[in-house]
Amino acid sequence: MRADEERFYESVKDLDRESLLSGYVALHIKYGELLRDKNASDRITTEGVIQFQKLLKDYEESLSRIDQLEKTVKKLSDQLELKNRAIFGRTTEKFLDTLMSSENPPEEFEDESQTEDCCDDHKENRVIISLDEYKKSLDEENEKDNDATKSNASSGKKRSGKGSRKRRLLESLMNLPSRLIYDLDVDKLNADYGEGNWRIAKWHEHYVVEKIECPLYVKKILTPVISSGLEHVMTTVPYKNPLKDRTYISASILADILYRKFVLALPFFRQAVDYYMQGLDLSRQVIIGWVNELVPLIMKPVIKHMLKLMLLCPYHNCDETYLQVLKDGRMPGTKSFLWVHSTGELFDGNPIIIFMYEPTRGTDHLRKLLLEFHGYLTCDAYISYHVCEKESNGRILVTGCMMHLRRYFALSLFVHDLNKMTEEEILQLPEIRVLMIIRGIYHEEMKLKNMTADDRLAARKEFVAPKVKELFDCIHELDASDGSHSEKLSKAISYAINQETYLCRFLEDGNIPLDNGSSERYINSYSKGRSNWLFADTVLGAEVNAAMYSIVETAKANKVNPYEYIKYLLEKMPGHLDEKGNVTDPECLNDMMPWSDAFHDYEKECIEKRNLLYSGMFPIPLVPKPPKKVASIAPDTAEQDSA
Repeated sequence: MRADEERFYESVKDLDRESLLSGYVALHIKYGELLRDKNASDRITTEGVIQFQKLLKDYEESLSRIDQLEKTVKKLSDQLELKNRAIFGRTTEKFLDTLMSSENPPEEFEDESQTEDCCDDHKENRVIISLDEYKKSLDEENEKDNDATKSNASSGKKRSGKGSRKRRLLESLMNLPSRLIYDLDVDKLNADYGEGNWRIAKWHEHYVVEKIECPLYVKKILTPVISSGLEHVMTTVPYKNPLKDRTYISASILADILYRKFVLALPFFRQAVDYYMQGLDLSRQVIIGWVNELVPLIMKPVIKHMLKLMLLCPYHNCDETYLQVLKDGRMPGTKSFLWVHSTGELFDGNPIIIFMYEPTRGTDHLRKLLLEFHGYLTCDAYISYHVCEKESNGRILVTGCMMHLRRYFALSLFVHDLNKMTEEEILQLPEIRVLMIIRGIYHEEMKLKNMTADDRLAARKEFVAPKVKELFDCIHELDASDGSHSEKLSKAISYAINQETYLCRFLEDGNIPLDNGSSERYINSYSKGRSNWLFADTVLGAEVNAAMYSIVETAKANKVNPYEYIKYLLEKMPGHLDEKGNVTDPECLNDMMPWSDAFHDYEKECIEKRNLLYSGMFPIPLVPKPPKKVASIAPDTAEQDSA
């Protein structure tokens, strides 16, 4: 027994029964109080633990939310930085040019926006058309590199590699109608040099471009009413408007409307205002009615024929962009799409561009259109293209877009705060290394543009393929899962590795382009218009947009005047359509193509008519001559005459 227990025993062993009972009761009461205190303490402890667990959970959730918010802020900051750079900053190529030239910084830069190039300042870019010539040019470039670097460093001026803008402008002036004016002020010259003491040695030529307002005029057509026989029976010779009966429309005014809308991106409402200011009260509703009725009727057969010819080309480019259609039977704000199909950029044939409206971006459009297509499809990494390739059983091979790869790494580069980084730190960025290799690939590829497909393929295997291998070796050294990489860089690395097979496929055929940039350029024209007119009201309006952009972009790609081509179709096609709108002779569609001899003859005829009209407005003036010198009279002769 312990000592404290013995002491307690000694203190209570002599107590009587009553004392023990009273002591026990007191102890029991005390024990109850202690037990209640313990239970209260246990409850407080339990509640504290519960509160602690709740606070710990809230803390962990707060950390998670903070981490997520930080990622969101970083993402939005990157988007804002990229948006500002897209609006105010330099392009990737200009940034790399500046970075690479920083080792020999020029002391002074010319502001090219304020000066025009002299005709002799820069030579035109050399056109390389064979593999032997390309190899020869490489040696010449190596010899010139050092001289060019020294010259730029010593002169302190940044010289442009572009062709002479002034020369091109002067050449274009020579193709315009001209008015001859002799600027001669005889009175001023007499005052400066004395009457009879000067003559015209020669004339200096100066050119000024003038704009003549193009007035609208009404062509009043009179058809005779014939009185025949003794009874004078009156017969009216019928007249029908070739485009739309009982209207004032003509091919020239409709071509002007379509040219303004689909080339100059001028909405119909603004056109109606402009026509009103010119004195023609032509409402927007009337314009839309003409366009929606006549464009499908006249342009649809031409576009079908273009599409048929395009699908015969084994090299196909494709891309898509969004379009909002208000009245398409779907929820407001639902996006529709315009698919853009074109012949390969490097294919030696007439370029064809087709825009097609679809309510969705699904693969069914590609399945239907490319059902019998055999060849290469150059596109971006959108999944529908790869699904189409898998379903074709080798009939279609997808080729990638190097431009998209470059864009991914450029976006990753520009999320860095480059202003706070030194040049050495910037050069060590993995994005810079990748972008410089891609830049070298484009530099070599641009030289091969005018070669034949066989020579281009041989040059690619010898000069471009090593750079492509270097590119993907560099990318494979990077780890997309590395936590030190930004989200944009990890995404760029993953994109490159996943698309490597498709991005390298252009090395298999000289007709396959390096990227899908041509499709993006065609879409760019449409995007400028969309930013002005914003949406299509109906599905018919969307189909009209697709049809007209097909006509306009094909005309531009074939280097013909879109206005003249539209007017040509509006004048010629109605004569080949029956009452139901069907083509009477399918062979005539060959003459409706922008590369046809029939259209080129029509275009020459229009130019001749225009020049003839201006020649009547600007008659050639007589060459001015200085006044003859007045013979002086001798003094003796004057005295004899007076006598």
